[in-house]
Amino acid sequence: MKTIRFIAYLFYRYYSSGATKDIPYFSTLCALVMLIGLHIFQILVLFDKASLLPTSNENTRAVNFLIIALCLLPIFFLASRLIKKSDLHEMHYEESRIKKGNRLLILYIVASIVLLLFFILLSKEQGCLI
Repeated sequence: MKTIRFIAYLFYRYYSSGATKDIPYFSTLCALVMLIGLHIFQILVLFDKASLLPTSNENTRAVNFLIIALCLLPIFFLASRLIKKSDLHEMHYEESRIKKGNRLLILYIVASIVLLLFFILLSKEQGCLI
C-alpha cells in the first residue's frame, strides 16, 4: 500500500500544476484507475478473455469508452476510499526520491504498455497464450 500511495503522491504532485491544478485529486485517481485498468486488460489478454469486456462492434467508439469507464467506476470509488486527498496533501518526500520515483513511474508505464502490446501480438499469433 505504501508504494501505491507514493505513486498517487507522484501523480498528485504532477497534476497540482498546469492545466489540472484545480482538480489534482480527481486527476490522480483517474490516472491510478487507468493504470489498474491497463493491468486488468493485460490479464484478460494473457488468458484470452478480452472478449469479456462489454463492448461490441455495433456501438460507436464513444459508447464503448463509456461502457469501459462505467466498469472502472467501482475501482475509482475504491481508490478514493483508500487514498484520501488530505493524506496526499500532507505527504512529503526528499526531492531525490521524487525524481527517481518519477523516472521509474514513466518507465513502468511504458513497460506496461509494451508488455500489453506484446501480449496482444502473441495472442493473435497463437490464438491463446495460456
